[in-house]
Amino acid sequence: MNGVPQVPALTADQRRAALRKATAVRMRRRAFKDEVAEGAHGMAAAIGLAKADETLSGIKTVDLLKSLPGVGPKKAEALMVEVGIAPSRRIRGLGEHQVSALIARFRS
Repeated sequence: MNGVPQVPALTADQRRAALRKATAVRMRRRAFKDEVAEGAHGMAAAIGLAKADETLSGIKTVDLLKSLPGVGPKKAEALMVEVGIAPSRRIRGLGEHQVSALIARFRS
């Protein structure tokens, strides 16, 4: 073989279960981002909740920033650059300095 892993063949039931799980994850992430957009969670609380929940920790940091009131795509990208976070970084991958910088930025 050429080193490329083979995708395991799934039964129809396994495929349906995987689709249901993926849909549930997307719905949970969307609901969380909606809560953030409505102001139910500040930055510190949002990051804390996301880091504690495996489902939410997979949200891209830039998507979480864009869900905050008053933060659009340009401002989110600028914040990512300012804090030194890669565009593809997910919440679970943020370091403590990055988390502290984001929380400090939104404390006021």
